[in-house]
Amino acid sequence: MVEAVTYAIIVLGIVVFSLSVIIVLVRAVRRALRRHRAHLAEAPRLALLEFVADGGVEGADALVALPQRQWQAAEPGAIALLGKVRGEAHTALADVFARRGLIEAELSDLTHRSRVRRARAAEALGNLEHRPAVYALCDLLRDRHSEVRLVAVRALGRIGDPIAAVPLLDSLATAGPTPSQLVAQALAQLGPKAEPALIDALGHREARVRVTALDALGLIGSGALIEPVALVLEEDPSLDVRLAAANTLGRMGGRSAVPPLVVALGVDHPDRLRAAAARALGEAGAAGVAEALAGLLVDPAYRVAHEAAHALRKAGPAGLTVLRAASPASPHAEEALAAAGVGTHGG
Repeated sequence: MVEAVTYAIIVLGIVVFSLSVIIVLVRAVRRALRRHRAHLAEAPRLALLEFVADGGVEGADALVALPQRQWQAAEPGAIALLGKVRGEAHTALADVFARRGLIEAELSDLTHRSRVRRARAAEALGNLEHRPAVYALCDLLRDRHSEVRLVAVRALGRIGDPIAAVPLLDSLATAGPTPSQLVAQALAQLGPKAEPALIDALGHREARVRVTALDALGLIGSGALIEPVALVLEEDPSLDVRLAAANTLGRMGGRSAVPPLVVALGVDHPDRLRAAAARALGEAGAAGVAEALAGLLVDPAYRVAHEAAHALRKAGPAGLTVLRAASPASPHAEEALAAAGVGTHGG
């Protein structure tokens, strides 16, 4: 019995020692490979930086002629560089990718069985701003892996083709929806040509889609779309959507945004909406909001009075005048004046 236990301990010790040696060797090999890749990538990396700094005027032929091993080592950095440069430098670097046959390879990888390959291809094509890839990238919005969907959203935003607007909005209504904020940012990158799709989405059955469409409209900031957003603020059955509409009107700004927001200040509306409308009036930067907000400084709802005071702080001299008149009877006015760095009598 003792001999068997001793034998088992010896065998276990040998196994543990062997595993330790294997782990050390694997780590050493990985470090060596990383150093080797870094060495291979050093010269191409410097050539890429010089090429981009020069606006892509010279050096394209040298980059196209790089040995494949060197290019593969430098390719991740080149893809990242594509996402940072603009103008002629971006066009010239994208041409280098095309001449090396990498665009075709990335298009093929969009349907690769490896999710890493699919995501990497989507990122590359987005950074390349390769419009022919838009439909394939829209297909990735339904990918079973969330990380692939996220990269596809960012890529579509970077490319900026408005035909992606409807697929991006529809991706919010799936079983595994993409983050609303990320989709809103991508939709805003599509620009004014995406506005018709965003307006249509204000009637979508899913509140999440309506909120995201409103957020995107606010980021685009077109004051010509006040009317449909104001209608949502007035009529949508979801409070969250109406809150988003108030925020969007504040971002759009201008005189036309003021009347629907003033209506939303009424006591017959939920306090959360009234507070959001007050805040939006401060963001709108339009004349005449001080009078609408003045009476809210003594509102029994704390959040409404608080937002009204800070909206008045942003409303210029007229707003500060109202705050000074209400101080010191209104603690909210006192707080807003302190935040503005002025006293009750000026300064």
